[in-house]
Formats: sequence, C-alpha cells, structure tokens
Amino acid sequence: MATIVSAPPDLVVATSDGVGVRFIGIDLVATSWDGKSGMRVNLAAVRGAETGRRDSRFHAAREHWARELTEHGKDAAGPPPTMPAVPVFDRVTVTITDDVGTEYECVAGQVAGDGTDWDAAWVYGPRPPGTATRLRLDFVLDGAPTGHVCLLSLR
Repeated sequence: MATIVSAPPDLVVATSDGVGVRFIGIDLVATSWDGKSGMRVNLAAVRGAETGRRDSRFHAAREHWARELTEHGKDAAGPPPTMPAVPVFDRVTVTITDDVGTEYECVAGQVAGDGTDWDAAWVYGPRPPGTATRLRLDFVLDGAPTGHVCLLSLR
C-alpha cells in the first residue's frame, strides 16, 4: 500500500486545456490490458462549468452521429465523436522514480469511456521492487514539468 507523504493540497497536478486534472490514487499491483504487470496511476478531471459545456457538446455530437449512422450508414456517419476528456488527458503524463533507481515506463493506458467520462488510468511498469521505499510522481503537461509532485511511501 502506498501512502501520500507530500502532494498538492487539492491533488490537482495539472491544468490541461482549461480543465484541472487531479491525482486520485495509485494501485501498486496492476496488470495492463495486454498482460504486462506494473502499477496503475489514476487521474480524474475536476468537474465544473467547462467539463459540463464539453459534455453537452459531445452528447449533441454523438446523437447527431448516431442518427447519421442509422439513417445513412457507417460510411456517411464517419467515426464517432471523440470523448471530451481525451484531448485533456492526452497532454498529461507522469514521470515515476523511486529511491533505488528503477526505470519505469508507461505500458498501457485508458482515457474516458461511458461511465468513466472524465477519468484516466495509466499502467507503468515494472511494479516497484521490494527494496524501494518511496515513489516520486512528477506530472508533465505538453512535455514540460507542471511543478506538481506527489511523494509516496511504500512502507
């Protein structure tokens, strides 16, 4: 189990395209969708007026797309609209380090979906080794550090 030692008070680690992104936790034992083991970093958008506007536009676009699909077929309808959280979370990454020098990399991720409209989860591998006692999560927006860091104790 990981315990937060230090983090932004509201856990907002980035603001992407006008939407706050909050660190909501880490699962130290996770498996990616293709079977790779690691740890899952969980994020959620801060819900508010901006996410509400984006939701409304998305639902209208999806209804229009569904009508086009039903009335004119797949070729005329084109691809479904992108969920509004995708461009928000696509700009955010995290760099993970520990106190024993393990190299972590993102091996899988999932952003948005029906029922998880404003959530993101990324699996980073490998799992922390038993000798590691601390993790450091440095959040990045568009390739530049946000200055927001979460320090986690593994003991």
